[in-house]
Parts: sequence; C-alpha cells; structure tokens
Amino acid sequence: MQTRILSAVLLAFSTAAFAGGAFTLQFDNPSEDGGFTQNQLLSAPYGFGCSGGNASPALSWKNPPAGTKSFVLTVYDKDAPIGLDRMHWVVADIPADVRRLPAGITAQ
Repeated sequence: MQTRILSAVLLAFSTAAFAGGAFTLQFDNPSEDGGFTQNQLLSAPYGFGCSGGNASPALSWKNPPAGTKSFVLTVYDKDAPIGLDRMHWVVADIPADVRRLPAGITAQ
C-alpha cells in the first residue's frame, strides 16, 4: 500500500512539473541547412578567413522552470578553428518574462 501511495505522489509531482511541457530553445531563422546564415558568421576583421556579418541570430524559448528569475544565454563553439574551444557570445541577466531575443542585438 505504501508503495502505491508513494508512486501516486511521485507521479502527481512529476506530472505537475512537466504540465507546461519541456523547456525548449529555438533558433528562429536558420539557413536552409539548419545552421547559421552568412550574416551570422564571424566577420572578416576577426580573421580566420571568415566573411560573415557577425550578427546574432533570433532565438526564442518557452516553458521555463517554475521560479526562474533570469536567463543566461551562451554560444559555445567546441570546433573553433584556432584549436581551442571558444565562447562566442554571452547574454546575462535576461529577465524571466522575456521569451525572445531578436536577430542582430548588440551589447547596447
């Protein structure tokens, strides 16, 4: 009997936790092959043979966990051409009620 009650309680909590669905992050306007567009690649002034526009992509997300106070977004490149992993982009302290970052945002 105790096992049934415990199972019912665990099921109730797990169902409530996922009632809104899983947290998802979406890349809103990928290229035809699903990757970054030319405008979103590293620009020539940075070297490495790149010729992109160095613009951020549009991103959106939904179903954050209950109690979320803010978001941090990082773009990490484990295959950077310089032979070292590279953190390309960090956006911190995004308010909890924000669900989208438009393309082309800047530090300002």
